[in-house]
Amino acid sequence: MSTTKTQPQKKTYVHYHDGGVLGKRRVLTGNAAKPTFNEVPKIDMQRIYSDNLGDREQLAKEVGEACRNVGFFYAVNHGVEERILDDTFTAVKRFFHLPTEVKMEVHNQKTEKFRGYEAFLEGKLDPSTRGDLKEGFLMGEDATDPEQNLPVHHLPFMSTPRNQWPSHPTAAFFRPALYSYYAAMLTFSRRLLGIFALALDLPEHHFDHITQHPMTNVRAVHYPPQLSDADVGIGAHTDFCWFTLVSQSRTAEPALEVLNANGIWVPVPHEPHSFVVNIADFLKLVTGGAWMSTVHRVRNRGGEERYSMPFFFSPDEDATVSVLEGYRKSGEKYDEFGVGEYFQNRLVVDRRTHLEAEGSGGY
Repeated sequence: MSTTKTQPQKKTYVHYHDGGVLGKRRVLTGNAAKPTFNEVPKIDMQRIYSDNLGDREQLAKEVGEACRNVGFFYAVNHGVEERILDDTFTAVKRFFHLPTEVKMEVHNQKTEKFRGYEAFLEGKLDPSTRGDLKEGFLMGEDATDPEQNLPVHHLPFMSTPRNQWPSHPTAAFFRPALYSYYAAMLTFSRRLLGIFALALDLPEHHFDHITQHPMTNVRAVHYPPQLSDADVGIGAHTDFCWFTLVSQSRTAEPALEVLNANGIWVPVPHEPHSFVVNIADFLKLVTGGAWMSTVHRVRNRGGEERYSMPFFFSPDEDATVSVLEGYRKSGEKYDEFGVGEYFQNRLVVDRRTHLEAEGSGGY
């Protein structure tokens, strides 16, 4: 009588950046799989504008559940004018179609904050790829930009310009369009931060004192169609802010994907009248890991051009954060983190080009 030995299943892993550190997650299937999410929940945000605190608290309960279990949700009926979103997408597409020399005038390697234009394949979050198949443009808080109306004399660390804007006349449309989007997203983000506070059983304005002059970014991104499965639009990573709001163009095949507890990639398709919201490292930090800063990536495999406009909302640059009292374990010691230092360290890791690492001498 012969017996057949069952071969042990080979372990496979998904690799990613988490908090600027390389990490991995085992892919679990069959009996080894854990209970986890297989889709991103949708939450109607109309109650965020209600004058009734009870309405906002009910919204916060739904948001809190999504933050604990998924780390992502769709903010449906967010209230930001569709006209602003449409106009900004039009401007973003137009900008990325400008000649390369116009865009490279404001190449992001010219600034410490990596503001400005990032060319194709210059980022490389996944070391197994040839680089991130995207081009982008980054702007953010800058007290020298009059559109932001920030008090320079109270913010000495922001006394020098941070943003770069192209000077060529063919790009003159871009700055006002991006600032229209920036202003709308900043206003919505301040409201949403209050909902997150309520979801943590805190007063609605608990975080306001460390988010008076928040670090903020709009990152306009263009993903061309991927012609090879070996490519990735942007490698797997977590974000480093309070949270991120993403406007994404409609594509037939979803490009944004989030990683669940079983190491399975869950698609996040375009949904009309909604933002994709994901909480990020600072909310994971203050909750002691109870809220998930979920790993995500982009693979644009549907043969279409894809555009997205994530808005990143962070605490003040000179603030410190630590684990909230309600999330501390007895006997444990908890350090404080300087927001600006943590942010800059992550920025350097995420924006350091592999071209530099290979000694190419520049772009």
